[in-house]
Amino acid sequence: MWVCFDFHFNTWRLRTEMEFRFNFSCDLEEKDGTNSTNTCSVEEKTEKLEDFQELFSSKLDNKILSQFHQSSYKFCNVDISCYKCEDIEQWIVENNSAEESVVKSAAASHSDLLPAVYEGGLTVWECGCDLAEFISGEGIDFRGKSVIELGCGAGLPGICAMKCGAEQVYFQDYNSEVISYFTIPNVQLNETTCQCRFFSGDWGEFQKYARNRPDMRFDYILTAETIYSSENYPKLHSLLETLLKADGQIFLAAKSNYYGVGGGTRLFEDFITKEENFTYESVKVMEANVPREIIKLERI
Repeated sequence: MWVCFDFHFNTWRLRTEMEFRFNFSCDLEEKDGTNSTNTCSVEEKTEKLEDFQELFSSKLDNKILSQFHQSSYKFCNVDISCYKCEDIEQWIVENNSAEESVVKSAAASHSDLLPAVYEGGLTVWECGCDLAEFISGEGIDFRGKSVIELGCGAGLPGICAMKCGAEQVYFQDYNSEVISYFTIPNVQLNETTCQCRFFSGDWGEFQKYARNRPDMRFDYILTAETIYSSENYPKLHSLLETLLKADGQIFLAAKSNYYGVGGGTRLFEDFITKEENFTYESVKVMEANVPREIIKLERI
């Protein structure tokens, strides 16, 4: 179990599955164990996919960032600071005049998920914290290794790999706003000597970019909360095949079931088994109302 100390409220809090809120219908349990129903619906959108691009700097200067509160996470012996996503979202809503701001669209819809528009990157999801806890506590030797985190959002697992000695850590998220306003500031807040690069856009376009670039091969691929939609499994599988070194490892953290969307670890296991390119091993299970798992994939 991981713990977050919130500097703003000065209280300890544990995140639970109650806080994982895609906007779809689901029955959840309160922290005290009593039943509660959280009814919502996924927003239906048919917008064009975000263009693939590499991003190089934050859109927030130090003066603005100094106004934001920070949360501190401790994963085994790794300490990470992270800007509060609520502060980032509020600043974007109030100050970003861009008509096509996906964060503003999501905020106006009160939704954490607008399919193919906004994929929830301004939320610190619990499986991301599960993965950060796992890689910092399992004795994985990141020293001198290359790592990429797919669907990174806040970037906690990737930052853990940085602090555990990785030589290169690349970060990818679907939305460029998430990378520019959230991921890059968080990486800078936890600065090490690690070489970092940042990418945004659709996995299919990323795969086309990476397939003929030998420098886009990684010892470790980290990803969390990215298998909630089975429609994206072919794209994700193709990208994993392209990015992973021959002897590399993939660590994926996810829920057993994403109610209302259709994805989950069992469905993903079936897909991986049928494709016959990776071995599939559940290396850790977090028992909860909706169980969570850490999955390890390796080339066959």
